[in-house]
Amino acid sequence: MSCAAIECPPIEADEPWSTTPDDACSAASADSASLADARDTAEPGFCSLRTLCRTHRWRLLVTYAVFNLENVAMLATPWALGYAIDGLLHSSARGLVFFGVQQFLVLLLGATRRLYDARVFSRIYSDLATRLVLKQRGQNVEVSRVAARSALSREVVNFFERDVPFALQALYATVGGLVMLLSRDPLLLPLGLALMVAVLSVSRLYGRKTLLLNGRLNDQLEREVEMISDGSPAAIRGHYERVAGWNIRLANWEAMNFSLLDLCTLCLLGGALVRTCLAAPSDPGRILTTFGYVQMFMAGVLSLPVLVRQLSRLRDIGRRLS
Repeated sequence: MSCAAIECPPIEADEPWSTTPDDACSAASADSASLADARDTAEPGFCSLRTLCRTHRWRLLVTYAVFNLENVAMLATPWALGYAIDGLLHSSARGLVFFGVQQFLVLLLGATRRLYDARVFSRIYSDLATRLVLKQRGQNVEVSRVAARSALSREVVNFFERDVPFALQALYATVGGLVMLLSRDPLLLPLGLALMVAVLSVSRLYGRKTLLLNGRLNDQLEREVEMISDGSPAAIRGHYERVAGWNIRLANWEAMNFSLLDLCTLCLLGGALVRTCLAAPSDPGRILTTFGYVQMFMAGVLSLPVLVRQLSRLRDIGRRLS
């Protein structure tokens, strides 16, 4: 995901804010200083992903560093649980203590990151939205457009707050789960790789379709202010029915894609079940550990439809704002 994927739209001069010359002069006199500052400080492309990366790089590095530590600690969960079970079966509490410490570390890192994220991304959005609104006010953009673009700036912040962590978590689950499976039983690796090939093939088709459907949905959403301004009950109803229709089509494709992926993961689960139980029938700790990493790998694979849909949506938005 490139940090240059989304740029703010070029600002066009529209009708003045005020409807009378006297009101316009009065507003200009009151706000001239702040609007001048906004024009000076809000450079072109100031809400691009690349600019946000550069402006808030230290805050983002801290939150992603803690998030990576949290995922590394979480990756050890199946192994720690299997170690605890083996220890208890041999009348030893050492594994249970280790499992408790590992889970406490995951909890501590997760709570710390969430507290920090709430503060960091709220401040980033506040700064971004303020500069965006002041810049467009200074160029006499219509209030409806300013409001719409201010809401769109939230999507840019959401990319860092939600999409990047979600992608990293899926990467840890998929790659980390596959590596840990390889360390437990190398014969499970071909099953995992076969599943990845199937998933990538299905996701490619799904990505193309969702890109098209997201484009149609965004085309309709761009007409929302026009439909509301028209005021016709039939036009408003027709607009929201078309929006609902495109969302339903997206949901249908997502359900079909998820079902196909679920069938593929069931094949992996069945193969892992047969292989592990035949290889270690009297080692419950190993069986549980193996299945823990199989489930982790499956969770990462099944998150791909959400990632593909979001990337298609961001791709369409970026194409509109370029």
